[in-house]
Amino acid sequence: MKALEIDDDGVVTLLSDVLEDLGVHNARLLLAPAEDNRNVRETVIVDAEDDDAIRPGALVMLIGARGRAALPALRRIVADRPTAVAVKGNERELEAAAELLRPTGVGLVAVAPGLRWDKFESVALDRVRENDVLKNDGRFSDVPGESATSVHRDLFAIAQTTATLTNGHVVIEDPGNKVLAYSPASNDVDELRRLSILARRGPEKYQKLLKESGVYKHLQATEAPVHVEANVDAGLRERVAIGIHAGSRVMGYIWLQEGAEPLAANTDRIMVGAARHAAIELVRHRNEQSQSMREDRVSSLLSGTAQVHSQAQSAGIDPSKPAALVLISAGGLSQSAAGLQLRRGELSKVASIHAAAYRPGAVVGALGMETAIILPDLDPLKSLPAINRLVNTIVRDATTHLHFQVQAAVGPIVPRLDALHATLDHVRSVLKVMESTPQVRVASYSDVETTVLTRELLELLESRTTLRHAGITRLCSRYPEFALTLLTYLEFFGDVNRCAEELAVHRNTVHYRLRRACEVAGLDLQSADERLLAHLQIRLWTYAGTKG
Repeated sequence: MKALEIDDDGVVTLLSDVLEDLGVHNARLLLAPAEDNRNVRETVIVDAEDDDAIRPGALVMLIGARGRAALPALRRIVADRPTAVAVKGNERELEAAAELLRPTGVGLVAVAPGLRWDKFESVALDRVRENDVLKNDGRFSDVPGESATSVHRDLFAIAQTTATLTNGHVVIEDPGNKVLAYSPASNDVDELRRLSILARRGPEKYQKLLKESGVYKHLQATEAPVHVEANVDAGLRERVAIGIHAGSRVMGYIWLQEGAEPLAANTDRIMVGAARHAAIELVRHRNEQSQSMREDRVSSLLSGTAQVHSQAQSAGIDPSKPAALVLISAGGLSQSAAGLQLRRGELSKVASIHAAAYRPGAVVGALGMETAIILPDLDPLKSLPAINRLVNTIVRDATTHLHFQVQAAVGPIVPRLDALHATLDHVRSVLKVMESTPQVRVASYSDVETTVLTRELLELLESRTTLRHAGITRLCSRYPEFALTLLTYLEFFGDVNRCAEELAVHRNTVHYRLRRACEVAGLDLQSADERLLAHLQIRLWTYAGTKG
């Protein structure tokens, strides 16, 4: 047995956090652990033949047994009540294991057979370490002595992201005007903001002034932002405020103060998104389900299982209505693992605010290495242009405010949310195609359908190693220059002049190489079948070369 990163101090790492990092295609939660058994404090690799004791709070990776063969080991392990056991196999193969564990409060994770245990362990370990850092170092220096709880982290992140997108300064208050979070201050804040931060509550004289002007009455009555003009005599700069609403209940307020630069043109829309996003976090916190403790909603909504309906209902989403998936990749960043993780977190915050402004029920989260946006309750005929505008705005703001380039793939609108999982591979294929065209920032499946299908065809041919013409194989391995000339010739429909121009050689050189290619491979270019076969096999050869 091998145990790693034991945490005796109770670091809060939920099993769902680990599964979110792995992605639903690698690991799927078949059985959730009991409410009192969700914290992962260490990762443990256990051989099916081991009989060592396991501590509570362990995420056990059971090696050496798959499917039903894991039952004897599970019967031994369950007595120690770990958080969950990860076993390789699919849902059908692990039915008996789920029945065994169900009354015990121990969770069960189905691991894809192709996933290496070392990768599973590495992802789980990274999540435990990350939360260990947050536990030991997660204090906000600008709130002396106050521990950075999960809801504080979430609200400070919303404040900072909103400030960045609007060019202003943000304060988030509770209904009693107590300051919950704020963006980092600079020299261009006014007296109201400065005093609010210092006292962590709005000064009474300013609160009275705002209440007498009817601002709070407006904020409590509507979800629309209200603009408050600058008051030179009172020392107030221009402000935009919005109420944080959860149904008919007001959960707090967001105040945006104008800074040194004018506020962004889309400030009102960003404030709507920020308020909706903040409402979700405050409600989760009230229900003891803050962002850092949430279930793996993205993976669950894309799982294609019964979890879709329960997760949708808990998020207030109608699973019977049309939905779409967007994947955003920042994988091209040449940074350390920690730097990439930080940037992806920043990207998720920007995407969350914009997506919430577009659809209150939008779900944003990590899915493997990408950021996923699930957009529910769509109009199959009218929503696509609006989705494209939304995604282009997110990509633009990632470039402008986060200073890195991302690419986004927009999936098709499906008739029901529970059918969304069927589009995941297609949307990932779009991102894969976009890797070779970094200048393209946003694309949908219809934009690159031909390229995606061609790649899938080549991958299918690549897996069938017997489907090879011996002469063409010999040509590619021994005379690659002749093979590339033949491919170029075929792709230009037999136009020798265009082929010569593309290769920057004389047309006579093209004729010579084509003659030698046909001699080496034994091809007759008058035959349509032989032209097709040569085109496909040489394309496959170049495709395999680009992958290597």
